[in-house]
Amino acid sequence: MPTRRCSVPSAASLAGPILAAMSALAAVPALADAAAGWPEQLPQGWDSRGGGGGLSIIPALAWWLCVLAWMRTVDWVSSDATKHKFQPAFWGMVCGLPMFLAAIIAWWIPSALGGLALMIASWLAPTIAYAMVRNKALPPSEQILTVGHGRRIVAKLLAPLGVEIDAGFDEADLIPKVEFAAAGGKDAAENAARLEAATKLAGFEEARKTMLGAVMARANTLVIDLEPAGMGVRHEVDGVWQKEKIRQPPRSRREKESWVEAPKSSLEVGQAVAAVIKALCGLPAGAKESKGVPFVLQVDGKPRNCRLSVARQPSGEQLVVKIDPPATIFKKLPDLGMPAALAERLVSLTAVEKGLILVSSPPGAGLTTTFDLVLLSADRLLRDFISIEDAATPSREIQNVKPVPYDARTGVTPLAALEGVLRTYPNVILTRDVRDKQLVVKLLELAADDKFVIMSLKATDATDAIPRILACGVPAQTLATTLVGSVSQRMVRKLCPKCREEYPPDPEPLPKVLAQLKLTPEQRGHIRKASPHGCRLCGGTGYLGRVAIFELASGPTVRKAVAAGTDAATLRKAAIQDGMTPLVEAGKALVLEGVTSIDEIQRVFAAAQPQQPPPAPNAARGAAKK
Repeated sequence: MPTRRCSVPSAASLAGPILAAMSALAAVPALADAAAGWPEQLPQGWDSRGGGGGLSIIPALAWWLCVLAWMRTVDWVSSDATKHKFQPAFWGMVCGLPMFLAAIIAWWIPSALGGLALMIASWLAPTIAYAMVRNKALPPSEQILTVGHGRRIVAKLLAPLGVEIDAGFDEADLIPKVEFAAAGGKDAAENAARLEAATKLAGFEEARKTMLGAVMARANTLVIDLEPAGMGVRHEVDGVWQKEKIRQPPRSRREKESWVEAPKSSLEVGQAVAAVIKALCGLPAGAKESKGVPFVLQVDGKPRNCRLSVARQPSGEQLVVKIDPPATIFKKLPDLGMPAALAERLVSLTAVEKGLILVSSPPGAGLTTTFDLVLLSADRLLRDFISIEDAATPSREIQNVKPVPYDARTGVTPLAALEGVLRTYPNVILTRDVRDKQLVVKLLELAADDKFVIMSLKATDATDAIPRILACGVPAQTLATTLVGSVSQRMVRKLCPKCREEYPPDPEPLPKVLAQLKLTPEQRGHIRKASPHGCRLCGGTGYLGRVAIFELASGPTVRKAVAAGTDAATLRKAAIQDGMTPLVEAGKALVLEGVTSIDEIQRVFAAAQPQQPPPAPNAARGAAKK
């Protein structure tokens, strides 16, 4: 259906015709009563109470409609106030109590119209008061009971009919409010002094815009390269590095908006931006080396922790800013994308009395989150859990898991921390990102005895984690008898739900990888690819967010292969024989569901090494010459 544009008339322009129509309708019963032979449209006393004191059908129906609308309004106000932190308990009472009392009083007022008027006033007045308070704290795009709100509602209702209405959005409404805040000082006074010093610098506003661009791009890492040619900016978005982009507005209605590479700023501007960020971290402008110095971004009033690292490159100075993503709460393993059947099997494996479970992934693939959810899924009430952790990088606090820190700076090794806590007779021992070979050997001895061990490590897949444990000096027979399961994961970008595209019909064929799958027409209809232009929702990337894919190697065939010391290919065949679905097959399933693209799956499995901030272009050319 072709798209048509129309404008929504204002409330003032409609008021006159609506009032005239209502007056004409009100006059119809009177005209009907005056005409001979016409019965009364509404019986006398319909708006009052009968002899028994009850309401007639029409007033009673209106009473119930008001009550249902009030209940829905109170429910929305409570959830909205909770979301935006507008004192939900207070506003729930303000919007709920007056209407509750008015609904009771309406049964006793002689006039049904008077009772309904009281109910409507008690329902709408608190709601309007909440809207006024709410609208002052939110941008126009989120305000309610306004002309713009009405236009958005109408646009949403008419969109399925192909009618496009300008909802009156201002691009400024879509831009978050980003402000700097200092952190890491000895006290609040020192942090305030750092912020004041940064505010007085000439590059403060440009630095704020640079961080705003990273936030709008959903970047987890921002890299600023200060080179003789100018300031280059790169973002890591959903695990992929890309240069900073800016929106290219369409020149006509037929064209789509697009995103192009942002031009470089001058070296002087880049140095001013670097000086501001360093001042926020309490570093001098000339500092050339630092690592993990904290500061804070306030994004729409919510803090986002950042860490600055400064390093020298052959082409100039480089600033790397790690930006914590918005807090996302995952409660269960299926929330990460793990199939329910696989999650149930993994949870059942964590219930055994002794043995070893390995949790692995390549670097930057969500290993910490998955490890935490494995622990949250395990029974921590009837067993004592301890966690051997590096004091320099403490992990998330999990109920009924006792952290046991070690610290190389004080001479406390992981093995010493473990031996010190064994006197408490724990049932389950955890360790993250294990690297100490002596600790691995000791944990395997305990797993063979009477302990249950869960450890995480960096590995490319579930079977690759097994030889990495053997390389620590663990006997193959010991690992074979203790291994309960090895679970591994990868992170895959999801297609943007707004701009993803279907593959065109024949004669253009599908990519060779998909053609080899011999898909049915029904399966092919679900396959999607990323838009080459992107949209505002995904920032021009064509992808929005990530999901994990998993594989679990567990079973008697795997243990026999480990004991026999077989090669990696044979070990993988054994895992598949025990029921493991390989990562690549899990990725293809997401392609067939339209969740991701075949290009993304190929990218994920082609990357042999984790992505790191790439060197500056000049530095790369210089290294090549050498």
